[in-house]
Amino acid sequence: MIRSASILALLLLPAAADEVILSDNSRLNGTVTALADSGQVLLQSDLAFEPFQVRADHLRKVVFSAGSEKDDQHDCMVTLANGDQFPADLSGIDDSAVTVRTDFAGEIRIPRESVGTVQLGVRPRKTIYRGPDNDTGWTIKNGWRYDTRRFSADSTGTLSREFDIPGSFALKFRLTWRNSPNIQAYFASDSFETTGKANRYYIQLNASGFELKRQDSSGNNGAYYSMATIPRDATDFEKSAVEVELLVDRHLGKVYVLLDGEEAGQYPDPAKSAPTGQGIMFRSLIGGDDLQTVSRIEVREWDASAARHGNEERGDTTRDVVITRSSDRGTGKILSMTAAAEGATLRYKGPHHPEPVELPLSEISTMFFTKPGNTESPAATDPPLTLGLRGRGSLGVSGCAFNGEQIVTKHPLLGELAVRRDAVASLQRDPEKPGKKEVEEPEEEEEEE
Repeated sequence: MIRSASILALLLLPAAADEVILSDNSRLNGTVTALADSGQVLLQSDLAFEPFQVRADHLRKVVFSAGSEKDDQHDCMVTLANGDQFPADLSGIDDSAVTVRTDFAGEIRIPRESVGTVQLGVRPRKTIYRGPDNDTGWTIKNGWRYDTRRFSADSTGTLSREFDIPGSFALKFRLTWRNSPNIQAYFASDSFETTGKANRYYIQLNASGFELKRQDSSGNNGAYYSMATIPRDATDFEKSAVEVELLVDRHLGKVYVLLDGEEAGQYPDPAKSAPTGQGIMFRSLIGGDDLQTVSRIEVREWDASAARHGNEERGDTTRDVVITRSSDRGTGKILSMTAAAEGATLRYKGPHHPEPVELPLSEISTMFFTKPGNTESPAATDPPLTLGLRGRGSLGVSGCAFNGEQIVTKHPLLGELAVRRDAVASLQRDPEKPGKKEVEEPEEEEEEE
């Protein structure tokens, strides 16, 4: 039993301590020194003579204290045959294994039958802006005002800002309203004027629904094209609020629209090329007693090709599959990878070519590896614990031995794995679904409207 005085002492430890979250959502702080296969945790505190033991059936999650922050610059995402994922750099392929370099466990040699997918060119995309925390950098013309982490408008006016977003990008924001909304959100814009010629997209929401438009400055009088009418009435949204996300593929000239996280559609640009502007502007068109707010604005880089290929069906599971960044697909055998000063290449043998071909690795988006036919393979094993990595990825493991700056775990496909402790964000046990691989994200604090 854990004495109440000891619990109080643990709760008074500094914020840098590990945190153990119990099934009743109560929390203990200290330094985790062991986590057994059965889920039991030993928690060491400087204020106690011996480690505390937390019973497995009372444990929900362990959150480790934050280590030194290190940017994730890995270029590929590895998905194992059992669904586990982690970022890495591809360093070798031969007839028996795929070798990768990781920040959390160094070099790992993975048997080919344990690899599901290797997706290339998927570095974390830079978040350019997230806010607002203030109105610095924004140009306000009438109507709008900054109001505690959001912008509010009760009349007509514009709110605009220039960003450094030369490539494909994503714009996300939350819109709320009283009575009825009437707003236009301009993006990829080369002008902040509401009249005259401009090259840009905009989406409008009013009582009639959503409409996506393209303004092309090369057309007559700055021609406007309707790209899509989205039949969603403002009354369809609970609490008079909607999260809008706009994904702009400048390479293919396409805009993806998501409403409350669900894709409403993908719409091709009717002009000859996508606009190259980097401005974003919100234009309020309301009046009377109406009120609307824009908050949780996020602008980030976006890799459209990686997003497309990451959702591809692999097709034939009995052979390897290679997809290029230009969407060409080949089914055959991945033979090897060769490193060279001018760039790494993949040696690949297709069914219609007598000799293997060399493909530049920089042109490859996704590799699917042959799935093993043995249904009794370790890929079917559900470990009792999920190890959540800092940044991206998670691994299902069993048992943890804490050895200084390392955590030694056992993985069903990778075997014994020594993981840097400061690269681990959490260890989670789900008594109902022990093989669950989701890593919980911190919940956003809800704003009062």
